[in-house]
Amino acid sequence: MVPQSNSRLRVQDRVSELPDAVLCHILSFLGPDYAKCAVRTSILSKRWKSMWACAPNVNLNSRDFSSSADFKAFADRLLLLRDSSTIQKLYLHFSLCSAEDFSRVDAWIRTAIRCNVVELDLCVYSDGVCFPSLKFFYVTVPTDKDSMDFSHCPALEHLAIDGSHGEDGVYLNISVSELKTLKITSKDIYSVNINAPKLEKLDLKESVLSDYNLENTKSLVEANIYLYHEEEEGDEEDAAFYATNLLEGISGVKYLFLSSRICENCSVPAFDNLSKLTLALHSGCYGWGILTMLLERASNLECLVLEHDHHHYPAYCGESESVIELEDPIELPPEVVTWSPPESVPKCVSSHLKSVSLKGFQGKHFSGHVDEMEVLKYLLENGQVLKEMTIYTEFLEQELYGELSRFEWGSETCQVEIISKGS
Repeated sequence: MVPQSNSRLRVQDRVSELPDAVLCHILSFLGPDYAKCAVRTSILSKRWKSMWACAPNVNLNSRDFSSSADFKAFADRLLLLRDSSTIQKLYLHFSLCSAEDFSRVDAWIRTAIRCNVVELDLCVYSDGVCFPSLKFFYVTVPTDKDSMDFSHCPALEHLAIDGSHGEDGVYLNISVSELKTLKITSKDIYSVNINAPKLEKLDLKESVLSDYNLENTKSLVEANIYLYHEEEEGDEEDAAFYATNLLEGISGVKYLFLSSRICENCSVPAFDNLSKLTLALHSGCYGWGILTMLLERASNLECLVLEHDHHHYPAYCGESESVIELEDPIELPPEVVTWSPPESVPKCVSSHLKSVSLKGFQGKHFSGHVDEMEVLKYLLENGQVLKEMTIYTEFLEQELYGELSRFEWGSETCQVEIISKGS
């Protein structure tokens, strides 16, 4: 028998004949096993030696390695070997990151940016935070941390913090010279120090108000303070202290969204720059007391928005608004009056207030009707430069026009509009 030639015995390697782009795309589907499987391909041939480092999707997780040193060595090698080809997604999770590793992580992120990374999934667990060039940072505070310090992120401009820590809470030090926007969402009490001379916007969404110490906030333009729950009985003294400190720190803002759940026993500073106030009125604590104090202390207020919690209203008074859907109103006898007007007509009401809106008006069958009518009456009678009053309601009540027309209007040019879902 004639032996077959070597050429006929040779197995054709169809995979290796594929273009580099196709091979890299195949490697990107390795997912969590990327580290182990990708390197194994380097022994196939010279062409495959560095192919694994060019995949568009890169998955790096320190938990896939036997030691932190092995993980760092692998990540260094992968990113050093990589050319400038685009990274579609970099999944980088690093547990037990020490302070000495911050510069290395920063270098990894720089490489990703150089490769025009499209999506970065970054999770770094450490006792400290140090990213010298980072500008945008969203962080969920680990439940086992009792403090976090962001002062080692000097270039940070936008910071969002989320977390829940039970009764013990967590201390946050946010001393960042370039910070422009800060958003904190929490379900438990924090202690927060903020020193941010360039801060322009502050968003706080909390179950109850935390302890805030604000320094150098003269650049602050907009503040949005939303509280989900009432203060528990016995916490009134702390609540008043926290509210006073916070209001003092944000007193220079031009736009303010404020939950009426903020403690009414606090001291309200002068809000001389305040142009627009949005006050969320919650069932059971409508917040007429805090409204009275703010009218007395905001001498240049031009726009007032009152929003009931049963109205589907924009959460904040700024440009980017999200919709919050809350509980239905409580049907109670409407005779109780809790609104107490200022002893003398505030300067803002008589000389500056031009626009008033009431969102979520429910009519005389619901709790708070007499109060809201008294507020509308007060503003109509004393608003000498008032140009418009808009009332949003789910049901068109013809008699509302009659009630408002019986009031004495301080402004001859004011226009009242009632907007109803039923109209």
